[in-house]
Amino acid sequence: MKQIKFFTLSLLFFFAANATTFAQSKVEADIRKAYAALENRDYNAFASLCADDFSELGLAPMPVKGVRNAIEQYKAFLNAFPDLKFNIGKIAPAGNNRYYLDVTLTGTNTAPFMGLPATGKSILVHDMDIVELNAAGKCISHWSANPNGALYQIGYGSLANPSTAAVMEIYGKFGQGDVPGILAISTDDVMFDIQDRMFDSKARQFKGKAEVGKFFQELNSKFQYTKFQPMRFVSDGDDVFVLIDVEYKLASTGKMYASTYTHHFKVMNGKISYFRGLDDFQMSK
Repeated sequence: MKQIKFFTLSLLFFFAANATTFAQSKVEADIRKAYAALENRDYNAFASLCADDFSELGLAPMPVKGVRNAIEQYKAFLNAFPDLKFNIGKIAPAGNNRYYLDVTLTGTNTAPFMGLPATGKSILVHDMDIVELNAAGKCISHWSANPNGALYQIGYGSLANPSTAAVMEIYGKFGQGDVPGILAISTDDVMFDIQDRMFDSKARQFKGKAEVGKFFQELNSKFQYTKFQPMRFVSDGDDVFVLIDVEYKLASTGKMYASTYTHHFKVMNGKISYFRGLDDFQMSK
């Protein structure tokens, strides 16, 4: 009888151990499927492996909440690297339904990234990711130890600076003609220092939101932009410097011009506090 009990207990331990191994294998398989889905741009397959309240914790200054919102963030990166590959090495349990992943990214930046031109540079980024699952086995969060490694390798490391993100938001609103939106993310005492000979023969300063709003009205009445392409961001703390290729028609003459602008922003607590715009020599087209 004792032998039978011992045999029964042994079977129970055997099946329990194998059940744990099977569960672990399924988790690892699903994690690999999620990365493969992103690599193949199969976003529906990726979403099916995640909870609706999935959070991306590593791509932005603040967590990106919602699986569909996270996918839109991933698209911006994946589209810039059409040949991007994820090489998933070891997957190790970290407790509390968390898993450590050894990840290597490879690819070439052959398409624009966040409005910036492709550099043609290749990346080889080693990373350690953490994914967290819920009780149903769905992924609820992702975090990367080296989220900006690819940006630094292609020469766009300044995009990782939160101050640069604020400036890019300004450009996005400018492209939409959203002046109230620009003023909303500027400090009350914001100052624009404009040194553009086609805008005015002398340097001018616009102080406070009301005057800056009038600057945009005047700019719109004088220039009709056909190209406004930020080409390079360089940031250091609260200071962000940008080179921009522009083409526009001067309303007073109807002539087309091309130039390279140099912009200098200061960012305070996520808002624009200072802007200085310098023109290059204007070239008539």
